[in-house]
Amino acid sequence: MAKEDYLVVTDAACDIIPSYAEEEGILVIPMEVTMTDGQVFDATYDNVNMDLDEFYNKLQSGLFAQTSAITPQRYREFFTPLLQDGHDILYNCFTSQLSSTYNNACMVADELREEFPERRIMVVDSIGATGGQGYHTYYAARNRDAGMSIEDNAKWLEETKKHIAYNWTISDLMHLNRGGRLSKTAAIFGTALQIKPVGNIDDEGKLVSIGKARGRKLSIRRLCDILEKTIDNPDNYPALICYGSCREDAEALKKMVLDTGKVSEVIMGRIGPVVGTHLGPSGLTLYFFCDHRIKSI
Repeated sequence: MAKEDYLVVTDAACDIIPSYAEEEGILVIPMEVTMTDGQVFDATYDNVNMDLDEFYNKLQSGLFAQTSAITPQRYREFFTPLLQDGHDILYNCFTSQLSSTYNNACMVADELREEFPERRIMVVDSIGATGGQGYHTYYAARNRDAGMSIEDNAKWLEETKKHIAYNWTISDLMHLNRGGRLSKTAAIFGTALQIKPVGNIDDEGKLVSIGKARGRKLSIRRLCDILEKTIDNPDNYPALICYGSCREDAEALKKMVLDTGKVSEVIMGRIGPVVGTHLGPSGLTLYFFCDHRIKSI
């Protein structure tokens, strides 16, 4: 089956590694980000509109950002030419629990199915975000290359999406406070005690805390511990680490993961502006195929 038989699409929340998107012809819908200095830009898979180091430098300077859902109008403008050109579309979308993006996509897909009844438009709620969403989408594109039909591939995404681990930790609690996700008192108290949250995206697609660690090194160790407890990887897929502006911590986690012997390869990527807005410069994430998404540590 040729790649052109249907298009695999995702959005800029996915933080897919740019070379992977280009290799597989994966289309990535931009998402709007607004900085508190007044700058507005479209986050893209290749970060062409905002250098990531510049973005995280802005956050570290005290600025923060706000993201916007993909509007119905943007969906129509993106999907319509693809359908007019005779393509079917498989779209793996940012979790419905963190944005109205998925609902907007479904609404527009219903409208376009009436306009293009000969075309297939399949929208999957990834119940994920950032690198894990991109990781999952990449393997869906590989499935297409191997000859999997669009219907079977959508079913595969649905059946496997709760088996992608989305684990994260952050160091800067004040960033959570600035984003309205933690009270100032709790942020100051946690910072004084060097408390670092460890979390995941749960089976509903919500960003949740599943525990905490005293100090950054221990929180990184906890990410590796989760992998050891829950990984289920008979096909030996690589693990994926994505980070904001904390490459040294990401390298330390990579070594820990490889030392477990549970995976033979670890890929490194970056957390883009859509999710970096919420996790901040210290955001560190780990993705892999798992038996289940852990609920506590």
